[in-house]
Amino acid sequence: MDPTQKFSKVLVAIDGSENSMIATDFAIETAKRNDGELVVLHVSHVSNSKLYLTTAKQYEEIIKNYNQDLEGWISKIREKAKARNVKVKADIINDASNVIAAIVEYAAKNNIDLIVIGTRGNSGFKKLLLGSVAAGVVMYAPCPVMVIK
Repeated sequence: MDPTQKFSKVLVAIDGSENSMIATDFAIETAKRNDGELVVLHVSHVSNSKLYLTTAKQYEEIIKNYNQDLEGWISKIREKAKARNVKVKADIINDASNVIAAIVEYAAKNNIDLIVIGTRGNSGFKKLLLGSVAAGVVMYAPCPVMVIK
């Protein structure tokens, strides 16, 4: 990698966790410094165990509430980016079987220059030093990855 490379397309992967929202602030500032675009990516993944524990009506309610939360997260990010004069594109990948692969493939297909991701998200494995998604993205990403703690 060229150390003078500009990061014109900065992807931030969000899941609504505090760490992912902190990562968003870093991504906005990085995009601003590089006169770049911020790409906000959310990969929705509902574990099979959750599907078995809910009725169809409960599942619809869970998805409805989740989508409302997601819209709120993206709206807040858009506001912060607009305040910094950073262009934002938001994408959602629904029902991905593998969150890591979805992020990595998206970055490759969309010529992302930098991925910004929080160390631990909403997976529930708080004891891990580096979240499993962040570790996988670092390992397989086609571009540099900034991990925010």
